[in-house]
Amino acid sequence: MNCPKCGEEFGLYKRDGLEVCYCKNCKAMWIPFPILQKIAGMLDLKTSIINPAEMEPLRIKEEFRVCPSCNKNMQKVFFNGIIVDTCQDCNGIFFDNGELSKFFNLFLKTKVGVVDNIEFLDKFCKEKNVSEVNKAIEEKTIRKSGEVKSYRVEIQSKEQEKKIFSLNGFLVIFFMIMNLLFVWIFFAIGWHFLSVLIIASIAFCCSGFKLLKPQEAMVLTLFGKYAGSLKGAGFHWINPLAQSVTPFVPISLKARTLESGKQKINDELGNPIEVGIIVIWEVQDTAKAMFNVNDYNTFLSAQSDSALRNIVRTYPYDATEGSGKQTLRGDSQEISEKLKAEIQKNVSVAGLNIIDAKITHLAYAPEIAVAMLQRQQAAAIIDAKRAIVDGAVGMVEMALNKLKSDNIVNLSDDDKAKMINNLLVILCSNKEAQPVLKNDIR
Repeated sequence: MNCPKCGEEFGLYKRDGLEVCYCKNCKAMWIPFPILQKIAGMLDLKTSIINPAEMEPLRIKEEFRVCPSCNKNMQKVFFNGIIVDTCQDCNGIFFDNGELSKFFNLFLKTKVGVVDNIEFLDKFCKEKNVSEVNKAIEEKTIRKSGEVKSYRVEIQSKEQEKKIFSLNGFLVIFFMIMNLLFVWIFFAIGWHFLSVLIIASIAFCCSGFKLLKPQEAMVLTLFGKYAGSLKGAGFHWINPLAQSVTPFVPISLKARTLESGKQKINDELGNPIEVGIIVIWEVQDTAKAMFNVNDYNTFLSAQSDSALRNIVRTYPYDATEGSGKQTLRGDSQEISEKLKAEIQKNVSVAGLNIIDAKITHLAYAPEIAVAMLQRQQAAAIIDAKRAIVDGAVGMVEMALNKLKSDNIVNLSDDDKAKMINNLLVILCSNKEAQPVLKNDIR
């Protein structure tokens, strides 16, 4: 196999039972998803990875790269701030140099930054959790020959969108008017049967006229089978026998908003919190939206709620300063990206494209809000006291060193203890204090 980027022949990276094709020139990697899962099993992840090949491709004008395995054009998918090339036939992903670490940074418990692809495998992938690669993936179990085997639950796509043949409606009306002239001529010469036949044909063809507004589409069936989708604003004429799945309401292709109500979900620490999200989405594949699910609006709402619960349960609401943990409150951008990717994975079968997903409401549940507020206040007081004590100890140390270096006075150990006690009381107390030195200073 050759590299789709620079054309060089692929080399083979081997370590701990892991075999990955990579380009020796540009360091890019071609990784089928099962191998990507195996790499995930060697890392310390907080959630299971998502297959970019299952996401809807981007509509961009960049030149497509050729799959090194099947020689078909790969689709470009936006994922975690990078655009990766995926092949839906081979279920493989092509990572440019540095993109492998960017991909996994969304799932790692501790981010590693952007590093070379080979360096990422050498430094961070360890042979420890390979047998547990599929534990976090949604599974169904079947019993066969006394053994339990696990398979990923998937909804197979039954239809793919295609364009139906159509003509300009005004052009068809022009031909109908021309045929009406022939009807008048045939009627004049006595060919009444032929005149009636032409009129009946014109009347039948009138049912083929369709009018679409901007950002609207129609899904059409012919004798029960999917015939194609009609897109594009204007006056169209199609096969009169083709029927619209939604005869009175065309499918809207506009960006729409789904706003979920406040949901009570437990975070990683088990604290009940209230979360609300807004999802901006659009219909991308009209055939999938009509035939793969019963109602894509209801399907999107259910999958959004499920994805929200999965994401919220893996993060704490808040964490102490300096802990380095990602939180729902502090890492809103990363949580939004993860939420968007999770929803996109779930609704791809319905032909929907998730434009954005953001948390609009985030708060502790009312029953624990007061207690959590008190805990935050206590933590803030402790942090403030710690800073005061650290500063006071530094000032006392500076005072003693200054007295000693300038030979102002010589203090015994007892005098130093009393002086330290008085200074700490003055500096750390929130009330005025009157220190007294009872012993004479020698």
